[in-house]
Amino acid sequence: MLLILISSCTKTEEKIISGNVAPPDNTLPQSLRSNFITKSYIGLLGREPTDNEFVATKATLDNGNYDSNSRKAVVEVILSNDDIYSREFEIARVALLNGLDTLQIREFIDLFEHLLTLPSFEEQWPLIQTELDRLHPLQNSVQDMLAGNCSFTEMQRRCVDNNFYDEINMGSLNFVIACFQNLLLRNPTQYEAEQCVAMIDGFNGILFLQVGQTRREFQDIFFASRDYYEGQVRLLFTRFLFRLPNSEEMTLYAELYQNSGNYKVVIARLLASDEYAGV
Repeated sequence: MLLILISSCTKTEEKIISGNVAPPDNTLPQSLRSNFITKSYIGLLGREPTDNEFVATKATLDNGNYDSNSRKAVVEVILSNDDIYSREFEIARVALLNGLDTLQIREFIDLFEHLLTLPSFEEQWPLIQTELDRLHPLQNSVQDMLAGNCSFTEMQRRCVDNNFYDEINMGSLNFVIACFQNLLLRNPTQYEAEQCVAMIDGFNGILFLQVGQTRREFQDIFFASRDYYEGQVRLLFTRFLFRLPNSEEMTLYAELYQNSGNYKVVIARLLASDEYAGV
Protein backbone atom coordinates (compact mmCIF):
# COMPACT_ATOMS: atom_id res chain seq x y z
CA MET A 1 0.00 0.00 0.00
CA LEU A 2 1.09 3.54 -0.75
CA LEU A 3 1.48 5.89 2.18
CA ILE A 4 0.81 9.59 1.38
CA LEU A 5 1.87 12.30 3.80
CA ILE A 6 -0.26 15.47 3.57
CA SER A 7 1.59 18.23 5.31
CA SER A 8 0.54 21.67 6.49
CA CYS A 9 1.97 24.16 8.87
CA THR A 10 -0.19 22.84 11.71
CA LYS A 11 -0.49 19.05 11.33
CA THR A 12 0.38 15.95 9.29
CA GLU A 13 -2.28 13.44 8.23
CA GLU A 14 -1.63 9.87 7.17
CA LYS A 15 -3.89 8.50 4.47
CA ILE A 16 -3.81 4.84 3.39
CA ILE A 17 -4.65 4.10 -0.22
CA SER A 18 -5.52 0.42 -0.83
CA GLY A 19 -4.94 -1.67 -3.94
CA ASN A 20 -1.35 -0.64 -4.54
CA VAL A 21 1.57 -3.01 -5.06
CA ALA A 22 4.98 -2.41 -3.59
CA PRO A 23 7.56 -1.51 -6.24
CA PRO A 24 10.19 -4.13 -7.09
CA ASP A 25 13.32 -4.19 -5.00
CA ASN A 26 16.02 -2.88 -7.30
CA THR A 27 18.72 -2.85 -4.66
CA LEU A 28 19.92 -6.32 -5.68
CA PRO A 29 21.88 -6.51 -8.94
CA GLN A 30 20.32 -8.48 -11.79
CA SER A 31 23.56 -10.44 -12.09
CA LEU A 32 22.75 -12.08 -8.76
CA ARG A 33 19.65 -13.68 -10.25
CA SER A 34 21.50 -14.77 -13.38
CA ASN A 35 24.27 -16.31 -11.33
CA PHE A 36 21.74 -18.13 -9.16
CA ILE A 37 20.10 -19.72 -12.18
CA THR A 38 23.36 -20.74 -13.82
CA LYS A 39 25.01 -22.21 -10.74
CA SER A 40 21.82 -24.06 -9.79
CA TYR A 41 21.60 -25.73 -13.20
CA ILE A 42 25.28 -26.62 -13.14
CA GLY A 43 25.16 -27.85 -9.54
CA LEU A 44 22.08 -30.00 -10.06
CA LEU A 45 22.20 -31.08 -13.70
CA GLY A 46 25.86 -30.59 -14.55
CA ARG A 47 25.10 -28.13 -17.35
CA GLU A 48 24.08 -24.53 -17.98
CA PRO A 49 20.43 -23.70 -18.65
CA THR A 50 19.15 -23.45 -22.20
CA ASP A 51 17.98 -20.04 -23.40
CA ASN A 52 14.34 -21.00 -22.82
CA GLU A 53 15.09 -22.36 -19.36
CA PHE A 54 16.98 -19.22 -18.42
CA VAL A 55 14.19 -16.90 -19.59
CA ALA A 56 11.50 -18.87 -17.76
CA THR A 57 13.35 -19.15 -14.47
CA LYS A 58 14.51 -15.53 -14.64
CA ALA A 59 10.87 -14.46 -14.99
CA THR A 60 9.99 -16.48 -11.90
CA LEU A 61 12.70 -14.76 -9.89
CA ASP A 62 11.74 -11.32 -11.18
CA ASN A 63 8.06 -11.83 -10.42
CA GLY A 64 8.92 -12.86 -6.89
CA ASN A 65 11.49 -10.10 -6.34
CA TYR A 66 14.10 -12.85 -5.85
CA ASP A 67 12.59 -13.87 -2.52
CA SER A 68 13.05 -17.35 -1.02
CA ASN A 69 9.75 -18.61 -2.45
CA SER A 70 10.68 -17.64 -6.00
CA ARG A 71 14.13 -19.19 -5.57
CA LYS A 72 12.58 -22.38 -4.23
CA ALA A 73 10.21 -22.48 -7.21
CA VAL A 74 13.16 -22.24 -9.61
CA VAL A 75 15.06 -25.01 -7.85
CA GLU A 76 11.98 -27.24 -7.89
CA VAL A 77 11.67 -26.72 -11.65
CA ILE A 78 15.28 -27.83 -12.10
CA LEU A 79 14.76 -30.83 -9.81
CA SER A 80 11.74 -31.89 -11.89
CA ASN A 81 14.04 -32.45 -14.87
CA ASP A 82 14.62 -36.18 -15.41
CA ASP A 83 18.32 -35.52 -15.94
CA ILE A 84 18.65 -35.10 -12.17
CA TYR A 85 18.70 -38.89 -11.77
CA SER A 86 21.55 -39.44 -14.20
CA ARG A 87 23.44 -36.59 -12.57
CA GLU A 88 23.04 -37.93 -9.03
CA PHE A 89 24.03 -41.42 -10.15
CA GLU A 90 27.11 -39.94 -11.81
CA ILE A 91 28.04 -38.10 -8.61
CA ALA A 92 27.60 -41.30 -6.60
CA ARG A 93 29.72 -43.32 -9.04
CA VAL A 94 32.52 -40.76 -8.82
CA ALA A 95 32.41 -40.55 -5.03
CA LEU A 96 31.87 -44.22 -4.23
CA LEU A 97 33.16 -46.19 -7.21
CA ASN A 98 36.13 -44.14 -8.43
CA GLY A 99 34.20 -42.88 -11.44
CA LEU A 100 33.12 -46.31 -12.61
CA ASP A 101 31.63 -46.04 -16.09
CA THR A 102 28.23 -47.56 -16.84
CA LEU A 103 29.87 -49.40 -19.75
CA GLN A 104 32.14 -51.21 -17.29
CA ILE A 105 29.11 -52.35 -15.32
CA ARG A 106 27.60 -53.72 -18.52
CA GLU A 107 30.84 -55.49 -19.43
CA PHE A 108 31.02 -57.28 -16.07
CA ILE A 109 27.39 -58.32 -16.34
CA ASP A 110 28.05 -59.78 -19.80
CA LEU A 111 31.13 -61.57 -18.46
CA PHE A 112 29.32 -63.11 -15.49
CA GLU A 113 26.37 -64.16 -17.63
CA HIS A 114 28.77 -65.85 -20.02
CA LEU A 115 30.49 -67.68 -17.16
CA LEU A 116 27.13 -69.10 -16.13
CA THR A 117 27.05 -70.96 -19.46
CA LEU A 118 30.44 -72.62 -18.96
CA PRO A 119 30.41 -76.02 -17.22
CA SER A 120 34.01 -75.45 -16.07
CA PHE A 121 32.69 -72.71 -13.72
CA GLU A 122 29.76 -74.74 -12.40
CA GLU A 123 31.09 -74.83 -8.83
CA GLN A 124 31.29 -71.04 -8.86
CA TRP A 125 27.87 -70.46 -10.39
CA PRO A 126 26.19 -69.61 -7.04
CA LEU A 127 28.82 -66.92 -6.32
CA ILE A 128 28.61 -65.59 -9.87
CA GLN A 129 24.82 -65.40 -9.64
CA THR A 130 25.12 -63.50 -6.37
CA GLU A 131 27.32 -60.91 -8.06
CA LEU A 132 24.86 -60.62 -10.94
CA ASP A 133 22.02 -60.12 -8.49
CA ARG A 134 23.93 -57.12 -7.09
CA LEU A 135 25.07 -55.71 -10.44
CA HIS A 136 21.71 -55.68 -12.20
CA PRO A 137 20.12 -53.26 -9.69
CA LEU A 138 23.22 -51.05 -9.89
CA GLN A 139 22.97 -50.95 -13.67
CA ASN A 140 19.25 -50.13 -13.53
CA SER A 141 19.49 -47.40 -10.90
CA VAL A 142 18.66 -44.46 -13.18
CA GLN A 143 15.73 -46.21 -14.86
CA ASP A 144 14.39 -47.32 -11.49
CA MET A 145 14.63 -43.80 -10.08
CA LEU A 146 12.79 -42.47 -13.13
CA ALA A 147 10.06 -45.05 -12.58
CA GLY A 148 9.79 -44.16 -8.91
CA ASN A 149 11.00 -47.59 -7.84
CA CYS A 150 14.33 -46.46 -6.39
CA SER A 151 15.03 -43.63 -3.97
CA PHE A 152 18.29 -41.67 -3.75
CA THR A 153 19.07 -43.65 -0.61
CA GLU A 154 18.52 -46.96 -2.38
CA MET A 155 20.69 -45.79 -5.26
CA GLN A 156 23.52 -45.07 -2.82
CA ARG A 157 23.01 -48.46 -1.18
CA ARG A 158 23.38 -50.15 -4.57
CA CYS A 159 26.62 -48.24 -5.11
CA VAL A 160 28.17 -49.85 -2.02
CA ASP A 161 26.60 -53.27 -2.54
CA ASN A 162 28.56 -54.64 -5.48
CA ASN A 163 31.87 -56.29 -6.25
CA PHE A 164 33.39 -53.02 -7.54
CA TYR A 165 33.02 -51.35 -4.14
CA ASP A 166 34.29 -54.55 -2.50
CA GLU A 167 37.41 -54.50 -4.65
CA ILE A 168 38.08 -50.85 -3.89
CA ASN A 169 37.61 -51.43 -0.15
CA MET A 170 38.83 -54.97 0.38
CA GLY A 171 37.99 -56.66 3.67
CA SER A 172 35.17 -56.10 6.13
CA LEU A 173 36.96 -53.39 8.12
CA ASN A 174 37.87 -51.34 5.06
CA PHE A 175 34.32 -51.72 3.79
CA VAL A 176 32.90 -50.36 7.05
CA ILE A 177 35.37 -47.46 7.21
CA ALA A 178 34.60 -46.54 3.58
CA CYS A 179 30.83 -46.51 4.20
CA PHE A 180 31.24 -44.20 7.18
CA GLN A 181 33.70 -41.90 5.43
CA ASN A 182 31.87 -41.78 2.09
CA LEU A 183 28.31 -41.42 3.38
CA LEU A 184 28.57 -39.98 6.90
CA LEU A 185 31.70 -37.88 6.42
CA ARG A 186 33.22 -39.31 9.58
CA ASN A 187 35.17 -42.34 10.76
CA PRO A 188 33.46 -45.07 12.77
CA THR A 189 34.32 -45.28 16.44
CA GLN A 190 36.31 -48.31 17.50
CA TYR A 191 33.15 -49.85 18.92
CA GLU A 192 31.15 -49.17 15.75
CA ALA A 193 33.91 -50.67 13.60
CA GLU A 194 34.14 -53.81 15.70
CA GLN A 195 30.39 -54.34 15.80
CA CYS A 196 29.94 -53.69 12.08
CA VAL A 197 32.74 -56.09 11.13
CA ALA A 198 31.21 -58.77 13.31
CA MET A 199 27.84 -58.19 11.66
CA ILE A 200 29.22 -58.35 8.13
CA ASP A 201 31.17 -61.50 8.94
CA GLY A 202 28.01 -63.30 10.04
CA PHE A 203 28.04 -62.72 13.81
CA ASN A 204 25.70 -60.67 15.98
CA GLY A 205 26.64 -56.99 16.01
CA ILE A 206 25.01 -53.82 17.26
CA LEU A 207 24.95 -50.64 15.20
CA PHE A 208 22.96 -47.57 16.21
CA LEU A 209 21.19 -49.70 18.86
CA GLN A 210 20.04 -52.19 16.20
CA VAL A 211 21.13 -55.84 16.03
CA GLY A 212 22.18 -57.54 12.80
CA GLN A 213 24.32 -60.42 11.63
CA THR A 214 24.63 -60.11 7.84
CA ARG A 215 25.98 -57.62 5.32
CA ARG A 216 22.46 -56.82 4.17
CA GLU A 217 21.29 -56.23 7.73
CA PHE A 218 24.24 -53.88 8.21
CA GLN A 219 23.08 -51.92 5.16
CA ASP A 220 19.46 -51.86 6.32
CA ILE A 221 20.47 -50.47 9.72
CA PHE A 222 23.02 -48.05 8.29
CA PHE A 223 20.79 -46.48 5.65
CA ALA A 224 17.79 -46.14 7.99
CA SER A 225 19.75 -44.48 10.80
CA ARG A 226 19.67 -40.86 11.92
CA ASP A 227 23.45 -40.87 11.44
CA TYR A 228 22.92 -41.56 7.73
CA TYR A 229 20.59 -38.58 7.30
CA GLU A 230 23.00 -36.35 9.20
CA GLY A 231 25.78 -37.55 6.92
CA GLN A 232 23.74 -36.62 3.87
CA VAL A 233 23.18 -33.15 5.29
CA ARG A 234 26.95 -32.76 5.71
CA LEU A 235 27.48 -33.85 2.12
CA LEU A 236 24.88 -31.40 0.78
CA PHE A 237 26.24 -28.48 2.78
CA THR A 238 29.81 -29.11 1.63
CA ARG A 239 28.61 -29.59 -1.95
CA PHE A 240 26.53 -26.42 -2.21
CA LEU A 241 27.69 -24.11 0.58
CA PHE A 242 31.30 -25.33 0.93
CA ARG A 243 31.01 -25.69 4.69
CA LEU A 244 29.62 -28.01 7.35
CA PRO A 245 26.23 -27.32 8.94
CA ASN A 246 26.01 -25.97 12.47
CA SER A 247 24.04 -27.88 15.10
CA GLU A 248 20.79 -26.00 14.44
CA GLU A 249 21.03 -26.55 10.70
CA MET A 250 21.90 -30.21 11.22
CA THR A 251 18.79 -30.78 13.31
CA LEU A 252 16.54 -28.90 10.87
CA TYR A 253 17.73 -30.55 7.66
CA ALA A 254 18.26 -34.06 9.04
CA GLU A 255 14.72 -34.10 10.44
CA LEU A 256 13.37 -32.72 7.18
CA TYR A 257 15.05 -35.48 5.17
CA GLN A 258 14.26 -38.29 7.59
CA ASN A 259 10.61 -37.29 7.99
CA SER A 260 9.96 -36.62 4.30
CA GLY A 261 12.21 -39.30 2.84
CA ASN A 262 12.59 -36.90 -0.08
CA TYR A 263 16.09 -35.84 -1.10
CA LYS A 264 14.71 -33.15 -3.41
CA VAL A 265 12.84 -31.39 -0.60
CA VAL A 266 16.11 -30.97 1.29
CA ILE A 267 17.96 -29.65 -1.75
CA ALA A 268 15.15 -27.21 -2.60
CA ARG A 269 15.19 -25.72 0.88
CA LEU A 270 18.97 -25.48 1.01
CA LEU A 271 19.32 -23.81 -2.39
CA ALA A 272 16.49 -21.38 -1.61
CA SER A 273 18.44 -20.10 1.39
CA ASP A 274 19.80 -16.56 1.50
CA GLU A 275 23.32 -17.90 1.87
CA TYR A 276 23.21 -19.89 -1.37
CA ALA A 277 21.41 -17.01 -3.11
CA GLY A 278 24.07 -14.54 -2.04
CA VAL A 279 21.72 -12.11 -0.28
